[in-house]
Formats: sequence, structure tokens, C-alpha cells
Amino acid sequence: MDSLAVAFSILYQLATNASFLLLAGLGLIVILGMMNIINLAHGELMMLGAYTATMLYHRGIPFPITVVAAFFVVALAGAVLERLVVRWFYGERLGALVVTWGISLVLSQGTLMVLGPFMPSIPIPGGSVAVGQYSFSVYWLILVTVTVLLLFGLGLLYNRTSFGLHARATMQKPEIARALGVDTDRIYLLTFSLGAGLAGLSGALLAPTVSIAPFMGQQFVAPAFITVVVGGVTNVIAGALGASSLLSLVKTPVGFWLGAFLGNVALLLAALVIIRLMPDGISATFQRWQDRRSRMA
Repeated sequence: MDSLAVAFSILYQLATNASFLLLAGLGLIVILGMMNIINLAHGELMMLGAYTATMLYHRGIPFPITVVAAFFVVALAGAVLERLVVRWFYGERLGALVVTWGISLVLSQGTLMVLGPFMPSIPIPGGSVAVGQYSFSVYWLILVTVTVLLLFGLGLLYNRTSFGLHARATMQKPEIARALGVDTDRIYLLTFSLGAGLAGLSGALLAPTVSIAPFMGQQFVAPAFITVVVGGVTNVIAGALGASSLLSLVKTPVGFWLGAFLGNVALLLAALVIIRLMPDGISATFQRWQDRRSRMA
């Protein structure tokens, strides 16, 4: 029974670590991976989602509804930011980096001034289950399932719908897409709004697991960028899934046996090695491997 409990604990940590990386990077998958915009306000968009869910929850709204509301509220905020600020910096990576950094400061400092340094947290739903000597959060098991469903839905959206076709065409060849009648301004708006909304959704989902504070988003920025950059932009969804799984395979056993701090160190070292060996990301390496197999066949 003890060996079974240890095996289940390791699998549980593998799944939850990968889920955390994917949730942290979910909005960035769209904004950086699809739009090539380095969005340093990503953490603050997640913070807005967490604050939205928390405020609604403490006003008696059921938690699942607050999560959906957070998506729409932050998506709307993203649409406003795109129309007023971000749209002027497409194609200017350094300019976009600076302006989104400024947005992050405005959002975090503004939240601090208006709402104060802390907010009452959301209790973790679902309780826990015990396997042997270990106890496991039911809510994290739910988050793993939700993460898989979100990735599956995002994949369907970008690969099986006309919006996804127009979005991919706009991101790859905007001039040609525009010449073929695609409203590229609308695609940019909807794509940035979707990325912002997904960041808000992730922030709301993770809200019960963290302290709610104006600078809470900073803890998500590094894992998000690591996941997206290691995954690569050739296929951002498959790349993020591969990156989160691989990084979790490194972090989990080290963290289980040597502690959480060394687990995070191992994750960072693994990311550095992967980027050195695969500078275009996991998805690009996998695509080249598939192309070689096709030519050989």
C-alpha cells in the first residue's frame, strides 16, 4: 500500500505541476505564441481574474460562475487595452515589451491604491482524499481536468473553425490575409481579448490556491514565459503541452525527494538546457522530425 501511495503521489504531483505551468501560460500561449507580442502584463491580467472571482465570491456568487465572469471581464479589459494601446505596437517587439510593462505597473499599483494590499481569500473547494499516508486536494484534480479541456477547446478553436483559420493566416501573413478579405484588425482584437480572457480565467481558477494581492501576478510570469518559450511557436498548443509535461517530469521527482526549492531550480536548469538544445522550441524540433520522416517515407 505504501508503494502504491508513493506512486500515486508522484503521478499527482506530475499532473498538478504540469497543470500549473499550463494554466500560468494559457493566455500567453495566445498573445505571445500566436501574436508575437511579449506581454509583460500577463501576470496582472491573471491578477484581475483572481480579483474578479474573489470579489464576486464574497458577494455570494457560486465559485464556478465567478470563474466564467472573470473570463469575460478580463477579455473586455484586454479588448480595451488592445484598441487603446497595444494595436500601435504590432511588429515592434521592444516597443510592445515596454508598453506592456507599463500596463503591468499601472494595473498592479492601481489595484493597490484602490483595493488595498490584501483581499480575503477563497476557500479551496472540494476537500481532500487520502491514499495511504498522503492526502490529495480534490480541487487540484479538478484543475488538471479543466486544463486538459481548455487546451482541447483551444486546439479545436484554432484548427477547426473559420476564426482559427483567419487568425492563423493573420498572424503568419497579415498582408495576404488582408488582401483575401480577412478583417485583420478584428482578428487582432479578438485574439488579444481571448488571450487576456484566458489569463483572467486561469487567475480565477488558481485564486483559491494563492494569496490575493495586487502583485500576485508576478509569481506566474516566469513559469508562463518558460512554458511558452520552451514549447516554441511552431505549434503553440502542442508545444506548451510538451513543455509543461517535460518540465514537470524534471521538477516533480527532484521536488518530491529533495524539496520544492530544488525542484524549482531543476525546472529552470532543464529549461535552459532545452532552449540551448532546441532554440526554436520543442514544437519546432518535433515538426522537423515529422518532416524528415515524411520525406523518408
